Parts: sequence; structure tokens; C-alpha cells
Amino acid sequence: MNQLKFWIAVGLGSGLSPRAPGTTGTLGVLPLLVLVWDASFAVWATGFVVLCALSIWSIPEAGRRLGEPDHGQIVIDEWAGMWLAAYGLNSFTDFSMWMGLLIGFIGFRIFDIAKPSLVSWCERKIPGAWGVLMDDVAAGGYVLILALVFGMLSGHSG
Repeated sequence: MNQLKFWIAVGLGSGLSPRAPGTTGTLGVLPLLVLVWDASFAVWATGFVVLCALSIWSIPEAGRRLGEPDHGQIVIDEWAGMWLAAYGLNSFTDFSMWMGLLIGFIGFRIFDIAKPSLVSWCERKIPGAWGVLMDDVAAGGYVLILALVFGMLSGHSG
């Protein structure tokens, strides 16, 4: 069971890159996002809840094995954050799937790396696996909010 937790936490291996594991780990969720792009809200919501639950379940074991609670190779939290960003771009803009995923990926990585106020607060103030998860959910949330605003300004009818 511990081996399974580890592999889930490292994004099925996508986060094991020695360089930029957060970026390569975020790339690892893109095939799933392609599969669900045209799915219902229920599928998107279920996927997000499952990724969050898997994060909380798997992150402590991977942190123990890697010697750091928020080790860079733990990327299941990036998967959850990118999922939220992609949902926003899919639901609130008229971007094609490929453009939405590209913009979502770039936006998510910018917010995840730059760590503006809420992202930084989550990382510093929320303990354990919840903090590891919530800073990435906040980064994805920033992209979702920007997609919503952009969609409203551009007249997207949803």
C-alpha cells in the first residue's frame, strides 16, 4: 500500500524528473484532461475531489520516503491545481481544448512558482498534506478566476 501511495503522490512517475519536477509533473495530468475536456460538470467535479482525496492520502507517505513533507517530486497536488485551472478555461472561455490546456498550464505554473498572496499563505499556514495541496489548489483557483473574468469580458455564454 505504501508503494501505491508513493506512486500516486509522484504523479505515476511524472514528478520524478531531476529537473523541474513540478513542471513535468503538471504535464503528467494533461492526458487525463484531454479525456475529460468535453465531459459534464459532474465528471470534472468528481475528478477534482478524487485528486484532492488522493493527495491527502498519498502525500504523507511520499514526504516520509523523500525526506521532506513538500518535496518537489510530489506532484499529485499539481494535478489537482491544474485540473481546477483547466476546468475554468474549459467552462468560462471559448478557447479550444489545446489553447485552454496551454494557457492553463502556463498560468498554473506561473502562479505555482510566483506564489502570490493566497498561494504563499496556504503553503506557510496550513499544516501537513492539506497545506501541500491547498497552495496548488489556490494557484489553480487564480487561473479559474482569471478565466471567469476573461469569459465575462469577452461575452462567453457558458
